[in-house]
Amino acid sequence: MSSISVKIPSDIVGIIGEHKNIEKESRILIVTELYREGEISIGRAAELAALPFEDFIVELKYREMKIYSLLDVSEAEDEESKAEKHFK
Repeated sequence: MSSISVKIPSDIVGIIGEHKNIEKESRILIVTELYREGEISIGRAAELAALPFEDFIVELKYREMKIYSLLDVSEAEDEESKAEKHFK
């Protein structure tokens, strides 16, 4: 996977928190937004965030984001079932 460098103003770093891993947090913020906008599936978002599927679900819940899918109905039901099992 290729990468780019981005300059982040110190004000934003201060908001995110200097104690956090800025690269990881930035990656998660970007992929959760892409997922929210419907640009990528939940599985692809977890992959791009470099998180296991279950951990990505936790991130979405932490960020109070709805879980939905760009997949067909049966695949979406499978994703929903996986998420429900994780929180039981």
